[in-house]
Amino acid sequence: MTQLTGFELLKEKVPEFGTPWKCVVIFISWFFLFFLCMLFFLWFDSLVWYGPLISQLIIASICSVFSYGHMKNAKKYREKYGQLAYRYFFFHFIMPIFVTYYSCVFHPLLVNGELILPYWLAIIIGAFLFLFRPLTAIHIKRSGFDNVGHGLGIYTVFPEEGTVVSSKIYSFIRHPIYLGSFCAALGFGFIRNNLIAIFTALIFLIPIFIETRLEDKELIKRFGEEHINYIKNTSALFPRKKIIKFLKFLFFLERE
Repeated sequence: MTQLTGFELLKEKVPEFGTPWKCVVIFISWFFLFFLCMLFFLWFDSLVWYGPLISQLIIASICSVFSYGHMKNAKKYREKYGQLAYRYFFFHFIMPIFVTYYSCVFHPLLVNGELILPYWLAIIIGAFLFLFRPLTAIHIKRSGFDNVGHGLGIYTVFPEEGTVVSSKIYSFIRHPIYLGSFCAALGFGFIRNNLIAIFTALIFLIPIFIETRLEDKELIKRFGEEHINYIKNTSALFPRKKIIKFLKFLFFLERE
């Protein structure tokens, strides 16, 4: 039997995605919640000059709470709901995580402040950082990583259905998705060209660090010494010891 991946896997685990109008309702709900987060940022950021830092910290903390909950409750959901476990898991954890996560990514674009760089230079730096997002996505796909099964936490609930990915980009860093998202947020901060926007992007590291630690602890439980050795030989986000080789690999789409 062929292993399902991508949207076909999502439809199997969340039956609502198999019905077009229900699928539309889910996406509309996601965008509505995302829009509410953006409205919250606009309102709170206007209260005081440091408002963006506080509002980003609030949403980042909410994202962290859901991230913690999604790792700690996967087994309980499996035991309680069986084959329908991910359906409930998706609506209770994955949707809130994605709403708050991407709200934190785009928030720096809303932040005003005193310009710190010539605008042309800020755009170049911002565009360079933002490039990490599509480039990491390309390499993640080339590695065999399933953006739905792995990325949406299906294999967190059903670990026996997943596969270990440790080659190509994963031979440099363990969490390239988070690297790409953080660089996008930081790129938006530079495009806005002010210190508050940049520091707002840096706060996004809080849920990222929490999620990476939780994922590594979970994988150590599953694979033991194998994953411990993998951690010793790779960086979580930034390959400090192999940075030149990593950048060459990333930007020139080279093979490992």
